[in-house]
Amino acid sequence: MAFENKEVKEINLIIDKDDVMIKELVAGIWKDKNRDFSGFSYNTSLKIDAAYTLNKKKEPIKTIIHSNKHTIEVHFPRPFRSGEKYVYELQLLLNPEVIRSIGGINIIDWPKEDLGEIHFLRNTGEIFFSSALAQIKYDRKRKIRSVTPSVHSKNLVSHSHGASAIRIEWGTSSKYKLRFDYTIENKGEHKVSDFTLSSYIPPQTKFQQVNVKIPKNCMIEEDEDENQLIKFKLGDLQKRKKTHITFFVEVTPQGNVGVMEPNFCLVKQYEQITKSGSIGESLLNSSSYWNTNEKEIKNLVNVLNNNSNNISEYIILAFEFVNQKINYRINNKRIDALNTYRQRSGDCSEMSDLFVTLLRANGIPAKIVHGWTLDFHNGNINLDLTNQGHAWCEFFAPSSKGWIQCDPTWGFLTGVSSQHICRQREGLIPEQNTYSWNYRGNSKVNVEEKVTLQIQ
Repeated sequence: MAFENKEVKEINLIIDKDDVMIKELVAGIWKDKNRDFSGFSYNTSLKIDAAYTLNKKKEPIKTIIHSNKHTIEVHFPRPFRSGEKYVYELQLLLNPEVIRSIGGINIIDWPKEDLGEIHFLRNTGEIFFSSALAQIKYDRKRKIRSVTPSVHSKNLVSHSHGASAIRIEWGTSSKYKLRFDYTIENKGEHKVSDFTLSSYIPPQTKFQQVNVKIPKNCMIEEDEDENQLIKFKLGDLQKRKKTHITFFVEVTPQGNVGVMEPNFCLVKQYEQITKSGSIGESLLNSSSYWNTNEKEIKNLVNVLNNNSNNISEYIILAFEFVNQKINYRINNKRIDALNTYRQRSGDCSEMSDLFVTLLRANGIPAKIVHGWTLDFHNGNINLDLTNQGHAWCEFFAPSSKGWIQCDPTWGFLTGVSSQHICRQREGLIPEQNTYSWNYRGNSKVNVEEKVTLQIQ
């Protein structure tokens, strides 16, 4: 479709709807002396419904969309000769298929190509989440929100998706209703007594609100890492018998608007909160997975510090190092940070452990977060979370008045998306089990867990 002058009004009518548009600036000096510059083609991985081009005087230029909806042609009114400057603005209206949704949340993933700005047009509601350091502006008169990711953010990769790490969500968050089912079987020939089942359930954090419907014969405790642990006291279990436990937890994602600034803290603030004898100091400790005292780790910390002007830049560079230099490889086991650094490979656990190690080794309190992610498979979400475990990170940022969660594997630096559900955090208590049980007696008891989700 060609967009001549007479068709511009029709495009403006389209823009009045609940749509998303990409703006891209094409500018330069034509240097080829052997031929003139009469136009260009532009390709994008995003499907386009409408497109038009404006010159620097905001006059429309002939633009054609190919049938594949991924390519446009721009034809100049007159050719440019060698040495002449050209400035054009592309405006691409995205096809609705580009936008996915979970409940009331709309989701767009920035493509791998280096696009300029994304504009959320009329009636799109508030920005709920931006995975990247970005500038967000709101034009109250036109009711348009514009997002411009930082250069740093465009370098990040979402490894598990094989795509750019920039994700933007807008709309109203839905509630997730998690169902926990446990099958408990005494497989032995003897009765056991004082059987207790303990399970970590999603805690209240900056990024999620939680409502727990406490069943009978149970209690909830809080551990040192501010996790919620539900305990069932079942008493006696007869030989060769099964019993079942079911309970529900409602989780409402909170997004991250307000924590997208690149200034996380000052060195003096970290020194204050990690002074001797404080909890902050204990959150700098080494562990079997966080080799903060190893020479190779310390050398890497020094290199990152030498390339940083302040502590916030250090956090950004450490995050970028893990995201860019560690090759994503699923290994179904947890390898310590030092060997991850040496091997330059790992999955979500290794990437998260290495990032936590780099922060702790430089005086920044940090933890591992264990939970689930809702991922799209063939356009749908798998609602059985039993085998969808994921690990990400949490670091303390006084400028944000608390903890910030981030995901080195997905490349999300300034928070976690509505697809992340935190189950437990590992900072003071190493190597936690997601659920456990104990009893008295000489018999074998097996417990199986199944976690499913319903979007409300």
